[in-house]
Amino acid sequence: MTNKGWVLGGLAVAGLVFTIKGGCLQQTTKAPDERLATRLDELCVIARDNVGTPERGVRKLGHYMAKHAGDLMADWGNTFAAIEKISDDAKHDARARVARDRIRKPVIACARDWMRFSEAVEANPEATALVVQFNVRFNRTLEIIFSSGERKLDLLKLPTQLLP
Repeated sequence: MTNKGWVLGGLAVAGLVFTIKGGCLQQTTKAPDERLATRLDELCVIARDNVGTPERGVRKLGHYMAKHAGDLMADWGNTFAAIEKISDDAKHDARARVARDRIRKPVIACARDWMRFSEAVEANPEATALVVQFNVRFNRTLEIIFSSGERKLDLLKLPTQLLP
């Protein structure tokens, strides 16, 4: 390869690295409480869109949760971790308030839609049966995982509570 080829190749690689690292293709990462708020809004959309079809809505919520429950839990945990890493009490409290407001916003905006969807589910035997079935199974899962003869979850004893 000629010197000109090496220089042009090097410039192309440098340009690509700059584009990726420099911001042209770099996406800004949302804070975990912002991601959580977005996910809560997505759940609201499912509920709102399925007030007239509650069984389908319950199934869609189930599919959404099956796909995103880990993401939701991670966003909650990462929100708490981001806040608790702040050593200055005033900044810590201010960040906690920001998280609270971000998370509350979609919940408050969706309260009416969730109520309407909930009422539609309660009025629909098939949708209600799906919710009951989920609750029974999920509670059984929690009982199996956390049972150690004690019914109360104690974080100080959590490792031993997880043992069979």
